[in-house]
Amino acid sequence: MSEIKTEKFEDSLKKLETIVKKLESDLPIDEALSAFEQGIALSKSCMDELKKEKGKLALLVDDLNKITEEFDIKND
Repeated sequence: MSEIKTEKFEDSLKKLETIVKKLESDLPIDEALSAFEQGIALSKSCMDELKKEKGKLALLVDDLNKITEEFDIKND
């Protein structure tokens, strides 16, 4: 399941890179606005996915810290 999300993220990022290159060329204003709108939507989607993954990573690190604290052997 994680691979599907990664592929979706990577596909969105590639599409976003294509849009940026397109915007760097000489486009008619209506095409530029449409491409810009698509780029904003893709950018938001990518950022949302990164935020979700960051949250999952933080939870995993917290869990790991709890586990290591439970097994911490104190030398007296």
